[in-house]
Amino acid sequence: MMKTQKPLILIIDDEEALRDGCRQALEKSGYTVLTAGEGVEGIKIAREKKPEIAFVDLKMPGISGMEIIEILSKDVPDIVLIMITGYATILSAVEAIQKGAYDYLPKPFSPDQLRTVARRGLDHRNLKIETRRLREEKERMEKSFITFVSHEMRSPLVVIRQYIESLKAIAGDRFDKDVSDIIERCRIRVQSLEELIEHWLDLSRIENGTLAQKKEPLRLSDVISRGVEEMMPICNERGIALEVNVPENLFQIVGDEESLVRVFINIIGNATKYTPEGGKIAVSARNGEYYVTVDILDTGVGIPQDKLPFIFEPFFRAGGKEERHRGSGLGLTFCKKIMDSHGGEIDVTSKEGEGTTCILKFPVPHPRAEKLPEAPA
Repeated sequence: MMKTQKPLILIIDDEEALRDGCRQALEKSGYTVLTAGEGVEGIKIAREKKPEIAFVDLKMPGISGMEIIEILSKDVPDIVLIMITGYATILSAVEAIQKGAYDYLPKPFSPDQLRTVARRGLDHRNLKIETRRLREEKERMEKSFITFVSHEMRSPLVVIRQYIESLKAIAGDRFDKDVSDIIERCRIRVQSLEELIEHWLDLSRIENGTLAQKKEPLRLSDVISRGVEEMMPICNERGIALEVNVPENLFQIVGDEESLVRVFINIIGNATKYTPEGGKIAVSARNGEYYVTVDILDTGVGIPQDKLPFIFEPFFRAGGKEERHRGSGLGLTFCKKIMDSHGGEIDVTSKEGEGTTCILKFPVPHPRAEKLPEAPA
């Protein structure tokens, strides 16, 4: 049977009597203990031996305990740092924790207090490692599932959609209206599943850094124009006015054009789902000192105040029976992640029965950025 390795604890303190007392108390509880009388030696031992816990005295000659804690929290993975101090104050405890300490032990302390803090520190370390392991496992499972979705679901859905479209084309007017309606509902459902899968894959690409990689100087007015041009036919079909008030000489931004065009398509498309016929969607932009701000306003049904905090969550839908075209619930999540990846901001204000405004803020590369010349006519 394999022997379990004893937890390794390091004591860094300039008082020899305290070091020896801590070593004896901890060794009696089954720990392996190393000691160091000053900071540089302690840091060297910690880097080489990788102890589970290090008790660090706050007041020492040369390098201070705070500096040791700051260094070891960065250099030794998963080490639990506990500050020993005879001058414990709330401020010193807070500072130590900010620099990477887990807890502090005020002098004088008993062997039982020392062992209790050590046991608590080990439990914390084990929990932290297990949490990280579970997080990594979750990420691995998500990537595996996304790969499965990509290869095993997307292709069959494309084939099903093609069969449905072929069936409609072959049948022409020979089907009754009820049958045609069923086929159309099938087509819409399959299309929704395809969109859901594409959104899901896009979010995965954002997370692993393979989407929105191409960052270059952009004329934001051109990006907005592309998004508006894409959505204009849908707005016309649904009887919604799409108004644009965007000056050509906006400050230059830096970004990935294709992903930003999709942000505008998603937001305007979302607005069409909740804006009734005869309503309006207005897109406007303005320069600020540090940001270019774009407002996308609609005169739709609005979003309840209790739902606003959740609209960027995956699969959340604010709409109910007023939603004219059911979406994936990932569109605004995609927009939020793309804006974050550009160092930008996205916010939404809304009032039920009056409409919703989506506010996009794009950072200007330099506070005194030059405006781009107006595009040639």
